[in-house]
Amino acid sequence: MAGSFGALGADISALQINPAGMGRFSTSKTSISFNNSILTNSATYNGTVVNSSENKFSLAAAGVVFTTDLSTSNDGRKYGQLTLGYTRLKNFANRKRYEGENFYSLLDVFANSGYGIDPAYIFELRPFTTGLAYDVFALNYDPSGEQYYSLLTLGDMYHEREIITDGGIGEFHIGYSENYMDVLYYGASIGVRRVNYEESYSHHEELLDTVGTSLMSFNYLYDQSTEGTGFNLKLGLIYLPTDQYRIGLSFESPTVFTLEDKWTADMTALHDDGLKYVEPEYVPEGTFQYRLKTPMKIRTSFAYILGMRGAINLDLELSRLVAGKLRPANSNEYNASQYDFKYENDAVREQYRTIVNTRLGIEYMIFSGFFVRGGIAILPQPYKNKDISSITRPNMTYAAGIGWENRLLSLNLGYRLLEMNSEYYAFDPSKVENRTVFNTNAHNLVFTASFKF
Repeated sequence: MAGSFGALGADISALQINPAGMGRFSTSKTSISFNNSILTNSATYNGTVVNSSENKFSLAAAGVVFTTDLSTSNDGRKYGQLTLGYTRLKNFANRKRYEGENFYSLLDVFANSGYGIDPAYIFELRPFTTGLAYDVFALNYDPSGEQYYSLLTLGDMYHEREIITDGGIGEFHIGYSENYMDVLYYGASIGVRRVNYEESYSHHEELLDTVGTSLMSFNYLYDQSTEGTGFNLKLGLIYLPTDQYRIGLSFESPTVFTLEDKWTADMTALHDDGLKYVEPEYVPEGTFQYRLKTPMKIRTSFAYILGMRGAINLDLELSRLVAGKLRPANSNEYNASQYDFKYENDAVREQYRTIVNTRLGIEYMIFSGFFVRGGIAILPQPYKNKDISSITRPNMTYAAGIGWENRLLSLNLGYRLLEMNSEYYAFDPSKVENRTVFNTNAHNLVFTASFKF
């Protein structure tokens, strides 16, 4: 149903949308879901189109709801629910690549980065960029101008880059909810999010004109991993003004993460007299800790019940993206420099905006115990203007599924297509020639089994 479930509930997946949805349970239940993702990417780089793909199988969700009968208290409460669960919120597994001709080179960036730095200090001050290029003789140093220059010719370079990402974001949550008079449902949950992100890319450039230079090509390798933990709070209500209509409201607090990045880089250069490389003991490594506060979210939901056979649900999710913020780490070890991320936080406020994500879903029982479902989600681009990105078309999600259930068991199969459009700059975003436009289709097939007890 494209994630549109905020006013319906009675499904463990609804805990991520509105914890009051757990209040719709009148029995205990456990559920587990598996997801297979197939991602296809089409990259356009200076007129050259390249396709790539990646496949990933993972646990999508698992949870259990313990339901308690509260009606004996005679205070209007019908049932109470304690929910424990895990949801994989984000899958980072992907493989993208592009290639094509370009006059500009990554070596130009490395040369400019080293301006004014003597070669005796370049490995200390620019160990991941200029220092590597200087070490493999892709850059030379001009002491008269205190600047580095590349061994490139005036012809174009042929660029190839492959970007591989992996990992994900998963949330462990515990929630409590109640049913009051079968009219008002309320709930809250605490979420603990784990981030595991890995990225590696290989950037290769080959000179198309090698007259007058020893440099034939070079390869730059970069690896980064990010790990951390964050916490958030969700609150929710569902109100039934009539048997046919339902209204939902939920609040998701900012998630405050403590994150650590680790990264390394390496480089080789092919000259006319052989391959130049960095000795293993001089390959640099870096690490940095920081905190990240994500924007809060407010969701409103409206549902209409189609007799005893189905339902339509609309979710509107407001996210104030300008409220996202980077902060220094708490650790004294990393607070020595007191880097305050002012430049990055100012850029977020200048470039991003408040958006409203729209999700519409429908479920219908075509005969006893057998359901069909469908949904669509419209996810606007986050940027304020075209100066940041020329892509204005929203990302789209299309979903469909089938389900079967009896008194104790339910089996469900869902398919979701997420269409994403993005721009990628390998370096120097002031030059449009360095832009790659990626069109990504993420095909997700999700199987879920649930048991009542």
